[in-house]
This record gives sequence, structure tokens and C-alpha cells, in this order.
Amino acid sequence: MPVPVSRSRLERSTFLVLFALAAYGFWRTVEPIWVPVLLGMVLAVGVYPLHVRLLKRTGGRQAGLSAALLTAVVMILLLCVIAFLLLVVGHRALELARDMAARYQNRGTAGILGTDLNRWLTRFGLEPDRLGERVAAAARDIAAWAGGAATSIVAGLFSAIFTFIFTALTSYYLLLEGGDGTSWLVEMLPLDNRQVRQLVRDVRDVTRAMLISTGLVALYQGVIAGVGYWMFGVDSPIVWASLTGIASILPAVGTAMVWAPVCIVLAATGHAGKALGVGLWSLAMVVFVADYILRPKLVGMRIKMNDLLVFIAIFGGIEAFGVMGLILGPIAVAVLLSLLRIYQRDYRPEGPVRTPDVTAPNGGAAQNAP
Repeated sequence: MPVPVSRSRLERSTFLVLFALAAYGFWRTVEPIWVPVLLGMVLAVGVYPLHVRLLKRTGGRQAGLSAALLTAVVMILLLCVIAFLLLVVGHRALELARDMAARYQNRGTAGILGTDLNRWLTRFGLEPDRLGERVAAAARDIAAWAGGAATSIVAGLFSAIFTFIFTALTSYYLLLEGGDGTSWLVEMLPLDNRQVRQLVRDVRDVTRAMLISTGLVALYQGVIAGVGYWMFGVDSPIVWASLTGIASILPAVGTAMVWAPVCIVLAATGHAGKALGVGLWSLAMVVFVADYILRPKLVGMRIKMNDLLVFIAIFGGIEAFGVMGLILGPIAVAVLLSLLRIYQRDYRPEGPVRTPDVTAPNGGAAQNAP
């Protein structure tokens, strides 16, 4: 005789199946737009303290206006950065191309490579004229590729516009309903309220720490790189310094996308000493100091994470998730550390353990925390 299945057990099983299906459907819906959603969340977390201050001044009556104003300011700043990249840098690159073309027309390959490099290539059996022809052929191939890629460029433009708009919408609604969203999360997770609030607080702190450290490091790298460009006589040092600061969003390798080509152009135009100077200055002062000393200290001090974990979070996150790993990596490590602290405080049978005092006569045996 079959054993009857209890109604409560059937209901629980049905609920879990439906919940799993709904969660999977929601993830498939969000997956194509997770980048603007994440960017919107990051922007909202970053400016939320300003939102709270504005609400206090208005007595909490203008929440929508405050959220819209802050979102608009952030997005306008992003547009200014994009406009700088497209207009100023594009104009400078066009001027450089025209200058190279004029040099080649007047003096041949010696006008581009310089007399010393020209002589050095000839000594090793390389004919500069043939090299110039190859460079010209490569330029024509690149131009042909760019013309054929017009459709992809248009598609990428529409994608960028969609990302921009959806990021603004996400930031606005999260600012508008930030407090209610936190309360909802506390109610939904089957954990103690204190534990959930600690998780939310740690994620918030690491996100703000990354935003603040990224801004300060970008300012430092832009200024220091500009000093180096100015000292070694690079044309338009302010333009290249601004580009270096923007590229620093991607640690270590980001700034190299600016100063490495500058070094190559200096060397190719017969300024090998200046190229070496810019390269050494950039490696030591721009890359090493900023990415391996300043950035870990700024992040670690804010979220109480040691330098090794900061390195793992930032560089491992970038390796795993690309540029978005700059945020996702530290968040993942911060959540794990938060859960470990909760376990140590609330679930470990004997409670937290004190760090051994290595200066004590007996070697500082670990003791249970009071």
C-alpha cells in the first residue's frame, strides 16, 4: 500500500522547484544586461552618502529629485571623459598622423625613423625604404579593415548608448529605493538580521573603497605621468597625462597602453634617451608606486584587508572577469571574509581566537577571546 505524501512536504518541494525555475529565468533575463546593472549599482553605492545628505536637507521630501540630480551629474562627468577621448585625443592622433605623413613625404623614412635609426637599420641589412613601404601597406590594410568594420562600429555605438542609459536608470532607481532594498534583503535572506546587515555593510564598504582608491590612483598617475612627459620633452604632456590617468582604471597594464606607445614614438623619431627616460619613470613612479604600494594601502585600510588579499582580489578579479573584475574581485573576497568573520563570531564552538603574541616569553600561545 503506497505511503501518502504529506501535503506540507509536497508544498515545500513544489515551492523549491518553482523558485529554482523562477531564479533561473530571472538570471537568463538579467544576464545580457548585467554590465550596466552592475555599473548602476556601483554608481548608486558610491553617491548614496551624498543622496542621504541631500534628503536630510530637504526633510526627505525630494528623494526622486535628489536621485535624478546625482545620477545626472555622474553621467555628465562620464560623458565629458568620453568626449575628451573622442575629440581631444582623436584630434591629437590625427595631427600626429599628418606630421608623420609630411615627414615621410619630405625626407622619406629618415623623416619618420630619424637619421640614427635609419643608419642602424642599414648596418643590419634592413633597407629603410622597404620598411617604409611595409608600414604604408600595413596602414592601407588597417584603413581597409576600418572601412569594412563600419557596421560593427555602428552596432557598438548603439550598445554603448544602451549601456549608458540602463546604467543611469539602474543608479536612479537604486538611489530612490536604496533603504527599502536593504530592508527587503534583510527580510529575504534566512540569516540573522545582524549577519545580513554586516554582509551588506562589507559589500558597500569595498565598493566605495574601490571607487575612492581608483579615483585617487588615477589622479596620482595622471599627475606623475604628466611630470615625466614634461621633463623628457614629450609633446602635449597634459593630453597624454590625462590619457594615462583614464587608462589607470585597469591596474598595471592600463597605463602602459599610453606611455609605451609614447616611448616607441620617441625612439622611432631618434630620441632614444628620452624614450628610455619616460619608460623608466613610468615603470617606477607611475606603475610600481601606484599599483603596488598606493592602491593596496588605500583599499586595505578602508575594508580591513591585508595587502596580499588586496592583490588577489584586484588582479585575480581582472584575470577572471575582465575589467569588471576590478569591482567583482574585491566584492567576492570581501563577502568571503565577512562570512568567515560571522562564522568565527557566531558559529565557532569556542568563539574567536586571539592572535598569538610572538613577543611573549612562552611564544604567545593562542587564547580564546573573552
